[in-house]
Amino acid sequence: EFEVLELIGKGSFGYVRKVKRKNDGKLFVRKEISYDRMDPKERSQLVAEIRILKTVSHPNIVQYIYHEHDSDTSMVYLYMEYCDNGDLSKVIKNAKTTGNHVPEDLVWSIFAQLVSALYRCHYGVDPPPIKDNIFKSTPSSSLSHPENINNDKVVIHRDIKPDNVFLLKNNIVKLGDFGLAKLLTCENDLASTYVGTPYYMSPEVLTNRPYTPLCDIWSLGCVMYELCASHPPFEAKSHIELYQKIKKGIFPSLPNNYSSKLKSTITACINIDPDQRPPACILIQETSIKIFRKELELKLKEKQLISIENNLKKLEEKLRENMKVEFEKIRINYQNEFEFVVKQSVDK
Repeated sequence: EFEVLELIGKGSFGYVRKVKRKNDGKLFVRKEISYDRMDPKERSQLVAEIRILKTVSHPNIVQYIYHEHDSDTSMVYLYMEYCDNGDLSKVIKNAKTTGNHVPEDLVWSIFAQLVSALYRCHYGVDPPPIKDNIFKSTPSSSLSHPENINNDKVVIHRDIKPDNVFLLKNNIVKLGDFGLAKLLTCENDLASTYVGTPYYMSPEVLTNRPYTPLCDIWSLGCVMYELCASHPPFEAKSHIELYQKIKKGIFPSLPNNYSSKLKSTITACINIDPDQRPPACILIQETSIKIFRKELELKLKEKQLISIENNLKKLEEKLRENMKVEFEKIRINYQNEFEFVVKQSVDK
């Protein structure tokens, strides 16, 4: 059913390949995971990843397609959406190599899309629709806690980093790799497992304290900081030195070519006190985030309308072809009938 095109990556338990579906030529990513040498904890994490992938569905989250399980070979095959423009680490590396800063509009666009994805993870529902009056301030009472939370689908990603933020060629951003994600049974539950990537790990996770979805906000802030500065907010030559810097929460200021609003929003996310970080429901109401969400919404609608228009054109073309065929059939029938009548007349 699938043709293997290339190897994308390799991990401790398997491979990641780009594959093409033979019946329609569509591209996917296939994670080939061998659980034969996994311990019980790792196996349960694999089961959790599949369960979470089935749970979270959002335009800014890499789409889970389906999975196959081969018990004879102890293999699980996960089929995911293929993102055709690499990941955010490529954008950061390019900015660092060229010495150019990533344009602020692009930073806000990526920020807005990741906030939308985290809103879906942290509250189990899609973000509220954007109203026409974007610049109208939202009452503080309605910001503190969103309505219609689905507590059964609250997810902490726990490993947000540039390598896990994937891009499409139209600058659509997709949050992926939920291998370390945790599904909470209740939105107020606390998690306490030590996971993540040190550069983007929050102080509460680092010190093995219980944590909430706000640890993802810290990681998001670190990623957005790196996108602007071309380096993480906390750098050190050893893990111990890195941990000390993160626990103090002191980092260099962002470059001055970015607006004070962008800098203050990113800085607010990298606060050592989790309760002082803006949750996704606050960030989603930030005016600049709303503007870029609206822009993306309009682009999506435009894309949908173009798709509908193209489908209608194809349908129109098909109808014309069908009409030609039908007219030809009618013409041939009339011609045969006419020839039959003429033949009868001649015979008489």
